[in-house]
Amino acid sequence: MDQDRTPQDLALAAADTIRELHHATQQVSAFDGEHGFRGAAPANLSGTVQGLIELTDRLPQTLRQLRRGLQQLEEQQTIRMADGSNPGDGVSTALRGLLNAEEAVKAANHALRAAGAPMAAMGGYLDEMADQGDDAVV
Repeated sequence: MDQDRTPQDLALAAADTIRELHHATQQVSAFDGEHGFRGAAPANLSGTVQGLIELTDRLPQTLRQLRRGLQQLEEQQTIRMADGSNPGDGVSTALRGLLNAEEAVKAANHALRAAGAPMAAMGGYLDEMADQGDDAVV
């Protein structure tokens, strides 16, 4: 783990990685195994969902830590607003938004677990090779 990267750097890198995942999963053939073996696709799809489950397992902690950091900055009175207004309303709105995001991520995690449970038992057939030009968009 690179300890020199800032939280902002890490969040932007995570966003870039998700963008790469978007591009990598545009075609169903992305999940085929070596030499276009489609029999591997169900397990590879499942593995991708399992990775997203791990992501959504970890995000709530980050959101809680962001809330804690914002609360501490407010308590230390180290926040000022660009327009000169009292930061209390802005901080309250931000804290509520972060809490809502945490709850939404937990709901997404629950839904991914519901999807991932049956997917973990899925496999393909041993003789499934990709046909040339047969690439449906997911």
